[in-house]
Amino acid sequence: MRYDVIIVGSGPAGSSTALHLARLNPALARRTLVLERDRHPRHKLCGGACVPDVDVCLANLDLDPRSVPSVEVDWAYLNFRGRGFRMRFARDLSFRVVRRNEFDGWLAEQVRSRDIELQESTRVLRLRRVDDGVEVETNRGTYHARVVVGADGSSSVVRRLMPDETNTAAVARVVELVTPATPPGGSARLAADDAFLDFAWMPRGIQGYVWSFPTSVDGQPSRNWGVYDSCIAPGKRGGSLRPVMAQWMEQNGYRLDDYRLEGHPIRLFDPRAALSAPNVLLVGDAAGVDATFGEGISFALGYGELAGSALVDAFRRDDFSFSGYQRQVLASPLGRTLSRRTLTARIANRFPQALVQRTVWRHLGPVVRWYIKNFLFYWAEPLASPAASNLEPPRRRIETGADGVHAAPNRPRAPSRKRLLQRVGFTGVPSE
Repeated sequence: MRYDVIIVGSGPAGSSTALHLARLNPALARRTLVLERDRHPRHKLCGGACVPDVDVCLANLDLDPRSVPSVEVDWAYLNFRGRGFRMRFARDLSFRVVRRNEFDGWLAEQVRSRDIELQESTRVLRLRRVDDGVEVETNRGTYHARVVVGADGSSSVVRRLMPDETNTAAVARVVELVTPATPPGGSARLAADDAFLDFAWMPRGIQGYVWSFPTSVDGQPSRNWGVYDSCIAPGKRGGSLRPVMAQWMEQNGYRLDDYRLEGHPIRLFDPRAALSAPNVLLVGDAAGVDATFGEGISFALGYGELAGSALVDAFRRDDFSFSGYQRQVLASPLGRTLSRRTLTARIANRFPQALVQRTVWRHLGPVVRWYIKNFLFYWAEPLASPAASNLEPPRRRIETGADGVHAAPNRPRAPSRKRLLQRVGFTGVPSE
């Protein structure tokens, strides 16, 4: 079968790409196929943190994130051996935590509701370039597309079509598990509504942190625990993550052996790595995400906006080289923020020594907190879209034409970031 666009993967990046296509060009969206290897709701490893940028990205699509079950995090604590600080991204809320099986399944429902074909239980076996696009061979048949979008994660099959696979970014390591909110035989040692990120293992070669987030599984209060190791500094690998996790769990009253520990890779963003090729685009983890915290949901959604615009432009001009896609990503707020996070991770992990880290966390905590809030978050921008136009009335703008001053036609006006965040529950957001 033939399609204009095939999107491989229906996680946040793939679904966002499809939804932006539906917003920008519904006819093209109806000639789009989304392929999903599994069946929703499917198991997906992820801490599930949804920072305010996630809500701006969803509001741009006229989606309300409160439609998905979530747990609100009161404070996020960042520590190094007892020193550190706490922070919120709003006056009364730090971020939300979702379960990815619920969140991704909800996004897939939104894709289907916009008359976009989503085919589950379809594994891509191989891709082959043909004269007028890409041939996609799957376990359910062979398809043809003018363009293939790789939204299939860090181990992307679509990425193999990139021209230069020798120039690849670092791949981070993550292990995680879920436990009841209270350890067996004891009381909880962490506040139920707070999130914790501890960087104490950096001197041992862990280029990241351990975490504990409140979450909910089947309506039951739970906690998500994990270790994130960016591996961004070559030659400083910290060995197995299992002993780190065991020690982190023991400190909080749990035994690692009582739970199932799972791991997965995260491809990190590298400004030098190829993001496109003729007839091919990469988004989400397949393209590369945050190196500092390993955050992926907000950036996956943001990639979808960029890819959707690039696809519409390509079909309008009948030019599928995507030669400008990399520049567009790098120049966007998403790309600039990812570049800053990559640089931040590289600098932070050049000096993992305990004395250096202790000095930074003891004396420069307020500076680190200010830097995080002002340079590493709040990158998502509201769109002037049909959805946005329902939130705030358009204003008539006065333009000067060749025959004098005249009123321009009404155009949708993008609501402010603060207005969008308040609309989806982030009240008391910082001033813009």
